[in-house]
Amino acid sequence: MGSQDLSQVPVPTKRGRTSKQAWKFGRLLLIALVISVTIIAYFLPAFPYQLPLCLFKLMTGYPCAGCGMTRAFEAAAHGRFREAFEWHPIGLVFFVAAWVGVILCVYELLTNKPFDWDGWLKRYGALLAWLLFFALIGLWLLRLSYYRFGQWLPLPLKVPL
Repeated sequence: MGSQDLSQVPVPTKRGRTSKQAWKFGRLLLIALVISVTIIAYFLPAFPYQLPLCLFKLMTGYPCAGCGMTRAFEAAAHGRFREAFEWHPIGLVFFVAAWVGVILCVYELLTNKPFDWDGWLKRYGALLAWLLFFALIGLWLLRLSYYRFGQWLPLPLKVPL
């Protein structure tokens, strides 16, 4: 058995997508995901048994910060935006933002010009994440106060969830 010189062994190279193909694939994947989630949300009420999705509510009896978001998506998929807001205002914001994202992706694909999402996220991403975080916690605390003290603000929120 002779020793083989490893510097002479050809190393297979991995041929991947170019960046142009990658961003197009990512946009198409996002469009397919949003359409799929909307279709599932549209047909969700037709299922004979609704699984309880919130382990926090099952264990404590109180809603979690995201309770009502699935029903908000469901109502928004049926075009009932006021009801979606009542189930969970941030769920409606996510639904609308997802469809705005689809419109932007379609525009990018049609014009063949990708938007600089990395630059936008570096500039505004942390601010947007903190705003959503505090809005979610604030809404959750408001809903918990409704469970404890009754609906004391004239906001159209569905309680109990």
